[in-house]
Amino acid sequence: DPVLLERLVQNLIDNAIRYNRPEDGRITVTTGTLDGKAQLTVDNTGPPVPPYEIPGLFEPFHRLSTTDRGTGLGLSIVRSVARAHGGEAHATPGPEGGLTVRVVLPVADMLSRPG
Repeated sequence: DPVLLERLVQNLIDNAIRYNRPEDGRITVTTGTLDGKAQLTVDNTGPPVPPYEIPGLFEPFHRLSTTDRGTGLGLSIVRSVARAHGGEAHATPGPEGGLTVRVVLPVADMLSRPG
């Protein structure tokens, strides 16, 4: 569903902007294919994210305990849309802060969908 995939990308970029460093922050968006799967990776240079917090970030209404920004829906929507298209969404903390979120979707599934 192109509309849902657009929402997925929009949520990833909005989160990367919202949780980035206000001064000298950086956001990187990378796309490609590997092993028959499309990949979208968005990373930023935000504050450190403890690894134990990452699974909860994909749960509805869950936010980092160190922030009051956002509603806590962005990454849960990303994961739901990815799964609806036969894919997955994963996040890892950056070595110096920030977060890297990677969405992997099967290319064959995307090409066979109408629309």
